[in-house]
Amino acid sequence: MLLLCFLASVLLLVAGQVQTGYQESLARTLLNLAGGAYGTNQEGCILRSFPPEQQYYIYNTVVTTCDALDSSCEFYIVNSNVTRQAFIVFRGTKTTGQLLLEGWESYQPGTDFIGMGQVNKYFNKAHNHLWPSVLDYLARPEFQGYQITFTGHSLGGALASLAVAQTVYQRYRPASSVLLYTFGQPRTGSYRYAMTFDGLGIKSYRVVFSDDIIPHNPSCKKNKIATPLDNGSRPCIADETNQAYHHGIEIWYPESMTPGSQYIQCVGQPVNEDMACSDQIMFNPDDSDVYAWKHRHYFNLMVTGYGKSGCTNTTVDDAPPYHTGERTLGSAISSILEAVKGRK
Repeated sequence: MLLLCFLASVLLLVAGQVQTGYQESLARTLLNLAGGAYGTNQEGCILRSFPPEQQYYIYNTVVTTCDALDSSCEFYIVNSNVTRQAFIVFRGTKTTGQLLLEGWESYQPGTDFIGMGQVNKYFNKAHNHLWPSVLDYLARPEFQGYQITFTGHSLGGALASLAVAQTVYQRYRPASSVLLYTFGQPRTGSYRYAMTFDGLGIKSYRVVFSDDIIPHNPSCKKNKIATPLDNGSRPCIADETNQAYHHGIEIWYPESMTPGSQYIQCVGQPVNEDMACSDQIMFNPDDSDVYAWKHRHYFNLMVTGYGKSGCTNTTVDDAPPYHTGERTLGSAISSILEAVKGRK
């Protein structure tokens, strides 16, 4: 019975009864820019993303050391005085050492973020190194009134979250003039941070591919009292002030991200941690290579390699096989998605 109720809730979502404002065409454009942050040929990704008459150009690129291992953090700004739009794009993790430091800090006590709640210390430190250059753009009078979209993949998604949050929370821009789209974003802060973020009114979309494991790190605190799904998964507790918790709306592609693939706009319960979406997955250590592959591949592109090539290299390696067999609930969702037509 529980499985049937779960599948019914998925059917309601994919049948188009929920509309959040998510634009897949924009998300695909933003993945180009997010990928470009990993390389040095961002101009190639810009040319692939916008028609020449819109005259987008790189306003600036900022690279700074952001941890004790001398790892770098980076963002760049794409601007158009024709469309009066800007894109602030943050790079993801670049080295193994940086990844290990991020992981370590994810399971340490957080730090207060401008009064909004606790966030990951690594993300906060990196943000503080980059923020003055973001603020420089926001403060320039010639760019007042521009629509600004913040984006990034992985760590870049977390940094984009903090940057757009500070932009609106400290009133450098109203929520109506900003957007946030992220790809494979980890849990960036606490439940309080998530609720404060949501209260700002920012349109925020977290794109998640299948069983990419990074959006599920650090782990939220699970509700041990709640009845588990048939696979044993339990929901996150939505009232733990300092526990890791997501903000914004998850956009979940459960099986594929090729053009025309179905996705779910996740607005069920718990809020931001919808059990009808990727939170229903039970991860198995034996399949860590699969989960890592999913994190590196969005919209059928290897994000880093695609970006480093200036958005020309669309070669994708085959995904590794699951060691633990096919996911039962994932297969059920796939069947429903295939049955529902006319959904975007």
